[in-house]
Amino acid sequence: MHEELLRETLPGEWRVLASTFPMWLSGRRLRPTFTYAARPGSPLSLSDVVSYRTRSGATRRITGVDRFDARTGVFTWRGRGVLSALTSRWRVEHLSDDRELIVLTFERSLVTPAGIDVIGRGPGERPDARDRVPAKFGAVRWIG
Repeated sequence: MHEELLRETLPGEWRVLASTFPMWLSGRRLRPTFTYAARPGSPLSLSDVVSYRTRSGATRRITGVDRFDARTGVFTWRGRGVLSALTSRWRVEHLSDDRELIVLTFERSLVTPAGIDVIGRGPGERPDARDRVPAKFGAVRWIG
């Protein structure tokens, strides 16, 4: 995917709507969101905050930085703080025409399996998302 399109599209809050990622499917981490903010300069770099609620109602955050490699089309995430030794690689596989839905794939890392996330812009529900995601990503489980 073209770097400029990603730079224009990714910043903002995105809700995880569907996934194959055990962390989102276990029922222990609820309403996960990704918030991306463009960092100045080139190549594309994003501040990244993953937020979710625990069953007790507490909000948890995981912070990191994503750096884009235009040659491969892959982002490399590196954690911040106690997670600074961790990295993962991910890419945008599908972007809806209206730029409101994205399918991300991520590679296996030291602590996570490979998988797929479907994310929608903003915190709201997306009842039409199932019909708008290409069938080849059908392995995801929708989060309710």
